[in-house]
Amino acid sequence: MFPPSTRGTKSVLRANARYLPCTRLEPYPLPRPISEVWQAERWKKFKPEERTPMYARDHKRFFIEELCQLYDGTYVIPHDWVVRKGCLTARSSVVQPTPAGLWAVTEVKENFQADTFQYTYEDLVARIGTVPDWEVSNTIPAPPAMPNPLRELAPDCDLYVVMVPLWADDVSGNKSKQYNKHMNTYMANSNLPGRLLQQEYFVRFVSTSPHASSPEQFAAVRDQINATHQKPIHCFNAQTQRECAVILRVPGLPADNPQQSEEASHIGGNGLCPCRKCTLGGPVPAKQIPFKQTTEGYHTYHYAGIARSASEIREELRRQLDTAMLGVDATVKQMQTASGTKDKVTQHWIGLLLSKASDMKKADPQRSPDDIVTELRVWLDGQPGDKMNPLLDIAGLDPSQDTPVEILHTILLGVMKYAWYILHTSWTEQERQLFTIRLQSTDIDGLSIAPIRAGYMMQYRNNLIGKDFKALMQTVPFHLHDISEQSDKHPERFTLLKAIGELGAMLWAHTIDNMDQFLSDIEILTANVLDTFDVVDCKKITTKIKLHLLPHLVEDIRRFGPAIRNSTEVFECFNAVFRLCSVLSNHQAPSRDIAVKLSSFDRVKHIVSGGYWKENGKWVQASTQVQDILHQKPVIQRHLGWTPARPNRAGKVTQEAKRVPPRLWSDTFSGSATSPTTIQAHTTDSRWRSGKSLVAQSGDVCRCGSWVFARTIQTTTVTGRIKEILVASGSTADHEQSIVLLEVFHLGQARHVAFGAPVLGRPAVQDDRYMLLTPKDVLFIFSAQHDCRTFGCKSFVQVTEVQEHQKTDRQRSLLKHEDDDHFIVNIYAIHNAVELRRAISRELMKPIPLFADRRAHHDANAYKLREKEVGRRAMLAQRRAEKKAAKEAEAQKARLEANTTGAVASVGATVIPGAVATAGREDAAGGANDTGVADVAGGDEMEVETEEETEEEEMEEGDTEEEETEEEDEMEMDEDEMEDTHDLVTTGHASRKRKRRRLRK
Repeated sequence: MFPPSTRGTKSVLRANARYLPCTRLEPYPLPRPISEVWQAERWKKFKPEERTPMYARDHKRFFIEELCQLYDGTYVIPHDWVVRKGCLTARSSVVQPTPAGLWAVTEVKENFQADTFQYTYEDLVARIGTVPDWEVSNTIPAPPAMPNPLRELAPDCDLYVVMVPLWADDVSGNKSKQYNKHMNTYMANSNLPGRLLQQEYFVRFVSTSPHASSPEQFAAVRDQINATHQKPIHCFNAQTQRECAVILRVPGLPADNPQQSEEASHIGGNGLCPCRKCTLGGPVPAKQIPFKQTTEGYHTYHYAGIARSASEIREELRRQLDTAMLGVDATVKQMQTASGTKDKVTQHWIGLLLSKASDMKKADPQRSPDDIVTELRVWLDGQPGDKMNPLLDIAGLDPSQDTPVEILHTILLGVMKYAWYILHTSWTEQERQLFTIRLQSTDIDGLSIAPIRAGYMMQYRNNLIGKDFKALMQTVPFHLHDISEQSDKHPERFTLLKAIGELGAMLWAHTIDNMDQFLSDIEILTANVLDTFDVVDCKKITTKIKLHLLPHLVEDIRRFGPAIRNSTEVFECFNAVFRLCSVLSNHQAPSRDIAVKLSSFDRVKHIVSGGYWKENGKWVQASTQVQDILHQKPVIQRHLGWTPARPNRAGKVTQEAKRVPPRLWSDTFSGSATSPTTIQAHTTDSRWRSGKSLVAQSGDVCRCGSWVFARTIQTTTVTGRIKEILVASGSTADHEQSIVLLEVFHLGQARHVAFGAPVLGRPAVQDDRYMLLTPKDVLFIFSAQHDCRTFGCKSFVQVTEVQEHQKTDRQRSLLKHEDDDHFIVNIYAIHNAVELRRAISRELMKPIPLFADRRAHHDANAYKLREKEVGRRAMLAQRRAEKKAAKEAEAQKARLEANTTGAVASVGATVIPGAVATAGREDAAGGANDTGVADVAGGDEMEVETEEETEEEEMEEGDTEEEETEEEDEMEMDEDEMEDTHDLVTTGHASRKRKRRRLRK
C-alpha cells in the first residue's frame, strides 16, 4: 500500500486562494435555511478544543479558554467560536478583577462578537507585567490552564481545523468486465460548500491496494490524522498571506451499506442484529419464532432503535478477545450473533487466540484456564499492530453513528429497485409494451434528467443503474393506471410508487428551510413507504436492511444536513480517474504506480488553480498565464473535473436563427391572444423575432412549453406554461424589449383524488388565459404531467424515429392526450423541489400519513408474515421430501440394474462350458478382472450417489432464511449481492472442481 501523505494533500486545500473565501472553519448554526454540514449538529458535537480554537485578526490570535479584553474594557474567557446570526461570536464567561488584585470568573456567560475583542492573553500579560492570579473558592470556579496548550502547537501561526470525511470501497482497476479488485480510500474537505464537493476536482486520493483491506489502510490514515493533533500541518493561508497550521478531524464515513457495516465493526445486514446504527434484532431461542416475525419484533423494524456507540463496540470487542482466550469458538460466535458486533481486525486475533488456546490445552490438559488466559493476554499485548477497528481510535469519530445513510444505494439501488421489480414482474409482454409507450411519452421538461429511453429500460429491466431508477422514481406513478388487471387488484403498488416518489423529492433537496418541520415530513414519508411495503410484500421489511435504514434518515439529516450532502456519487465518478491510472501500470507494483500518478495529478491541479508551495524558504505560486489555462481551456477543466461557476444571467433570451425574418406584432400569437389594451402598448408596425429560450431567476433554461412560476406586476405569483417568447427586432441586448406570453393555469383548491398532488386548470374567464410578462419575471421551472388517469388517454400517434440525427423509415408510438386543460403538479420531481414547496400552499403539499394506527397495521402484517412463513416452510419441506423420494427411487433402480448385470454374467459363465477355458486364458492376459472392475465401478457409483444424496439432504435441511429468500427473489439482486458476485463465482468453480475430483475417485 502506497498512500500519498495527507499532509501534502491538505496543504493544497489551505494554500489555494480561489476557494478559501468559500471555506467555513467554525460551526454555522442557522434557524433557516440549512444547506451545509457545518450548519447541522455534527460539527457542534466536537468539543470546542477539537474545532478551530482561535480567531485571528491583525496578527492577533484569540484562543479559547484564555483571558481576553474587549474594546469596552470587559474581561472575558471565550469558550468556543461559532457563527451566530451571520457573525462570528464567542460564548464567554465574564471575568472581574477583585479588590485584592486577583481575578475571578463570574457565572455570567454571554455571546460577544469577534470584532469586539481587543487584547489577547499575551497582550494582557505584557500589559500587566505578570501572569494573572486567580481567586478560587466554593462559589468561584477555577479558570482553565493559561495559556491554552493548543497555542504551543503553532506558536507563530494561525491554527485551523479541517474536516475530512473518508470514503472507502472495493473498485475494479480494469475498464473491461474482468474484475481486478483494489481497495481504495478517498477523502474530501467538508469545510467547502456542497456545490463544490459535487465536483471531481475536490476529491482527494488517499490510498489503494489490491491486497490491504480497508481497516489496514485506515490504520495508516488514522496515524497520520492523529499525528496532526500533536504536530499540525504547516502550510500557507493564501487569504491572509500568512503561514498557518492545520489539524485534521474526521466527521463522517460516507460509503455504501456493506462498507459502512464493516467500518462500524458490524456483522452485516444478514445477521440477527442487522442494523449497524441501532440494536435492532437479537438471537433466536431454540424452537421459538424468530424475533423479526413476532408482533413486537416486526413493529421494531419500522423504527430506529437504541443507538450503538463506539465505546460499546470497543468494550464488546474486548470481551470477545477475552472469551477467545478460553479456546471455545462457539462462545465467541454466540457473542457476535447476540450483539451484532464483529470486526475484521479483531477476528484475525480471535482466530490466533483460539488456535493457541487449543494447543495449550492439548499440551497440558491439567493446566487451569486462568493460567492460559494470563499467558495469552501477555502474548496479545506484546504483538504489534491494531487489535480492533482503527477507526475507533480517531478522536471525535463514532463509526456506528457517523456512517450516514447514503441515498444512492439505499433509495435508488434499494427501495426503488425493490418496487420496480415487484411492478414489472407482474406484467405480461403486452402490458410492458403499453407501459413503455407511456413512459416514452413523458414530458421531461423541468425534471433535469436525460431523455428517457423507455425501450432500453424495459429490455434491460433487471440491470438498470442509478440514473435509470432516478428517472423512474419521478415519472412511474403517472403511468400505472389501467395497465393490467393486476394493477386494479393491487392498488397498493401504485400507493408504494407514490410514497417513494414523494420521499425521493424531499431527500434530494439541497436546502432545508425549517429543520423541525422537514424532519417531521421525512418521518411521515418514510413511515408511508414502510407501511405500504407491509401491504405489498411484508417479508421485505425483515429481509431488506435498506428498508429499516429509512427511519435513521431523520437523525442523519439532523446531524449532517441535507441527505444529498452524504451522496457518494462523486466518489464513484472519481473511480474512472483511478482506472485510467491503473491501466497504465505494469502491475508489478500497482498501488505504487497509481499513487504516483494521482499525486502528480493533484500537483497539476494545485499549480494551475493558483496554489502556493514553498521554494527556497519562500511561498510562491504559478504565474497568471499558467493559472489562465484552467479558466480558458474547457478541455483542461473537463480533465481535472472542475466546473467553473456560471453567472446567473436572469432574463437572458436566446433567439431563433437569424435567417428567420421578423414578424409584425399582429402576426404573432401574442398579438392575437392578448386584449386590445395590451396590444396598444405595442405599435402595430413593430417587428419581433421568436425567442428560443430564456433564463429564469433560478438559472433554469425555459423554452416554449415549459411550466413556470412567474411574478406579475402586482408582485403576485402566477403559474402557467410559456406559449411564446418574442424579442423586438433591433434590440441591443438579449433581454431588452423581450416579451413572454404565459398561458395561465390556476392551482386547484383541493388535491388530486388519486395522486394527492395539486392540480392545474385553465381560468374560467377567457380574457385571463394569457398574460404578457418580461423574461425577468419568470422565477423557476417545474414539472407538470397530464391527468391521463382521470381522462383516460388511450390513443396513440405515430412519429418518425430519429437515429443519429437522421430520420428513419421506422415509426414509434406515443401517447396522445385527450385534452390540454387538466394537469397535475409533479410533486415527485427532484429539480426545484424546494422552490415548488415554497411557492405552493403547504396545505396542498404537506405529507399525509397513510395509516392512523400504525401499530395495529404492523400487528396485522406480522400475523400475515407468520402465516406466510408457515406455508412457505411447509412447501419447502414437501419439496425436500419429494426430492428425497426421487433420489431414493433412482438409487434403488441403480441397485437393481447392478444386480441384474451381475446375474447375467454369472449365468453366462455357467451355461457355456467353453467359456471357462477362455476366461482362464483372459485371466493370464490380464482380462479376467473385467467383471470385477465392473462390480467395483458399480459400487463406486452407488457410493457417489449416496454421498451426493446425503450432501443435498444436509444442504436442504440447513437452508437459511437468506437462501430461501433467494429462491423466491431469484431475479432480484441488490448492489450488496452484486459486489460479492465475483467471490460467489469463484466459490462455485471450486465446489464443482471438488465434485468432479470426487467422481473421478
